[in-house]
Amino acid sequence: MGGLRHGQGTMKWADGARYVGNWSYNMASGKGKFFHVGGDLYDGMWANNKANGEGIYTNTKGARYEGTWKDDQQHGYGVEHWAEGAKYEGNYTLGLKDGKGKYTYADGSVYEGEWWMNKINGYGV
Repeated sequence: MGGLRHGQGTMKWADGARYVGNWSYNMASGKGKFFHVGGDLYDGMWANNKANGEGIYTNTKGARYEGTWKDDQQHGYGVEHWAEGAKYEGNYTLGLKDGKGKYTYADGSVYEGEWWMNKINGYGV
């Protein structure tokens, strides 16, 4: 539209990365998928060319995050799983575990409580 990407479409980069989804005035906006060069995939909502809103990120090593995003970072409530069996369910702030959350270790032990800047901090069991 007017020389700008607008509506549904695909953008491919020379390095092999690819975005398939909605565009609004030359920016990824709305529902879309971004295929990273190494095989990782983000499938979710976009605004201003960044992951914003609900989305799922899966990497080739078996880790997966499903939850909310803000400017390409985990932000708000989400659930993250790792290939070895560990899982975190709780709040994030700008990509870091922050606030209340529950971490289940691969061996089955559990910590439930407060986090700050990706570390256990405050009250918890």
